[in-house]
Amino acid sequence: MAKIYTILIITFLLFSCKAKTENEYQSIDINSQLREVTSLQDKNNFLSANKLLESLVRKKPDNAELYFRLAHSKTISNPELFEIIKLLDQCLKINPMHSKALYLKSQGLMFMGKFKDALEIENKLLERFPDNFILKADKASTLLFNGDFKKAIEFAKSILPETENIYEIERLTRVQIYANYFLGNIEKVKVGKDKLRQLGFETDYLNKLIDSKDLKFENFAVGKNVGNVPCSLQQLNIMFSKKE
Repeated sequence: MAKIYTILIITFLLFSCKAKTENEYQSIDINSQLREVTSLQDKNNFLSANKLLESLVRKKPDNAELYFRLAHSKTISNPELFEIIKLLDQCLKINPMHSKALYLKSQGLMFMGKFKDALEIENKLLERFPDNFILKADKASTLLFNGDFKKAIEFAKSILPETENIYEIERLTRVQIYANYFLGNIEKVKVGKDKLRQLGFETDYLNKLIDSKDLKFENFAVGKNVGNVPCSLQQLNIMFSKKE
């Protein structure tokens, strides 16, 4: 009887080790495939990268990171917003706290004109990453595009002391300029314009706006004015270095 128990225990251990080894190899294979995806993207071969990611999603439909990587790849290669948002939603269904997917979704919602929804995501991310300046600057812009002009001015002013980067200062100054413009505070627009000129930025367009006063908010919060250049995967990894 003892011999039978010994054989059963050995058999269990063998199969247990085998299953563990197979899972480890499967994990390693996914990681190696993702490295191949990155290599293809570095060569601007997004067609092959996307095909590989799509095949991985079919094999591992419960892997949140794969949906995120496919969505991110398509933001650069084939920016079909509804498809990208659908992929991000699938990622977030599996992992609701996937920070990079949440951030990418907020950017997509901005381009779709869903500023209130984008703002909700930005606030959620800022609860987890309260010192992330890029998130704060994004929130200032989103407040502007959402029509919360006074809040945009106050928030942009409050975070300006946190940066010495001239382009971040320009961005936050422009948020205040346009918010004041739509509030009818033309004198404050002029102050902001002079600040930009002192920093070395072109202000001819602002001069025309001040003279004509014909820019309408509904024409401003659309198209190229909204959102940012898509972040690289490396930039997103730096922004959200905390483990998911």
